Amino acid sequence: MLIRIAPLDTLFFRTGRPFVRGEDTWADVIFPPFPSTLYGAIRSFMIFRRGSLDDFYKGKWKDDLGTPKSKGSLSIKGPLLFGGEVQFNVPRDLVSLKHTKNPASYRLNFSRKSELFISNYNLDRMLFWQKKDVVDEPGGYLTLINFIDYLKNRGESFSTVDYGEFFCEEPKIGIARNKTTLTVEEGYLYRIPLIRLKEGVSLVLKIDGLDDFPDKGVIQLGGEGKGAYFKEIIDPLRDLKKLDFDLSNGVFKVYLATPAIFKNGWLPEWVNERDYVGEFGGIRLKLLACALGKPIGIGGWDMAENKPKPLRKAVPAGSVYYFKLLDGANSEKVKDVFHFRNISDFNPEEGFGLSIIGEVRL
Repeated sequence: MLIRIAPLDTLFFRTGRPFVRGEDTWADVIFPPFPSTLYGAIRSFMIFRRGSLDDFYKGKWKDDLGTPKSKGSLSIKGPLLFGGEVQFNVPRDLVSLKHTKNPASYRLNFSRKSELFISNYNLDRMLFWQKKDVVDEPGGYLTLINFIDYLKNRGESFSTVDYGEFFCEEPKIGIARNKTTLTVEEGYLYRIPLIRLKEGVSLVLKIDGLDDFPDKGVIQLGGEGKGAYFKEIIDPLRDLKKLDFDLSNGVFKVYLATPAIFKNGWLPEWVNERDYVGEFGGIRLKLLACALGKPIGIGGWDMAENKPKPLRKAVPAGSVYYFKLLDGANSEKVKDVFHFRNISDFNPEEGFGLSIIGEVRL
């Protein structure tokens, strides 16, 4: 089922950067939250809806909710931002023009490397900007209509929507108090940025593997356990999922709609580091080029072990990989393996590495 989640108040989602009481005064915030945050919220909601934490520890629902040390059949796809329609992080193979107020992003050229190109970049092809304009990394979102045009190779520029159209930050000042005297402790002043969504803005999430998830309700979400209302909706992504792709040239791209955690950093485990050839879902392919954002740290708190989870570097949402088919797989097979599938090496069931395919013009 697919649900929309609308907060009842401000929200707080921290990055993986440490925030130590008494040492740090400013916490970094991220939005949309990491998929694992939503996975944990859904899992916790179902545990207390069905029974108690003690039941969960005893493995009463191990088939779908899992146990403290293992996962069940529960899996999610998302979250994605919804503001009138689903919004997608601007793909990293687009760029924006510097020193202009033009809210648009432009395609980079996908071409073979020139003999004059000297670098330790080892992939066969590269993405570059041919014009004289000074460009910068993209920011903001593409609407669903523009995103479909991007995937289908229609047009060279795309209107983007700024983050501020959907949410804003509200700083909150906090202090620490002595539990005995109830007076303020010196040196424990801190400030955290809270996220407030604009009216009508929410998150979209697909939930699989649960037979008894309700069609509406309230869950706790993010830091401070703020409330959020959820409701089942008609799939706003149905047109995107049904797209037909022309992959007759044997090349396609994979866009990451959520962060992906790969064992080899930026490179999926199933791609060989020497020749960039690999196999995934029965499809042999070769990595030709990529456009990646700066790695982000993803950690969290292990409730079962009562300790921090390992901090892993992840490829951020919006990153794009270009692949060449080596075994002549047709577009339907590629679509079945990569389109709206979680391809992260770590924790794909938690929503990491949601991939969407697109066409590539040679």
